Amino acid sequence: MRTNINRLRQLFVDLDRLDFDAVAGHCTDDCVYEDVPFVEATVTGPTAIRAKLQLGLGMLDRIPTTIHEVAENGDTLMVERTEIWHHRSGERATLRVAAVFKFRDGKISLWRDYWDARTLFAQQPAHWLPDVPRP
Repeated sequence: MRTNINRLRQLFVDLDRLDFDAVAGHCTDDCVYEDVPFVEATVTGPTAIRAKLQLGLGMLDRIPTTIHEVAENGDTLMVERTEIWHHRSGERATLRVAAVFKFRDGKISLWRDYWDARTLFAQQPAHWLPDVPRP
């Protein structure tokens, strides 16, 4: 499904530009976005996905992503990637992520990210999500 891989690559281009409207536009109306380390932060639908991305990434300057591996089975893609979080204040954080994406009718219907919270939080400046307990 080249179409699904192409959409996924475009999602990460849009994410790097912090165009959360464009990112949410890649998702179905009932898309579930889950960060496995924080299951309570799971959201459903483009509006909630946009808000979640704005909360966690809105203070960044950019977030370039390198895709290392993609495995495909029908409408399911598994992806290994590295994100580099560029804060406006100059700090950077590097995060390795494994993810599952499910597609329906050419759009993402499930986005599930697996990453290590300690690794991410240890690299973040104190002003990033100060109300979220650090692991």
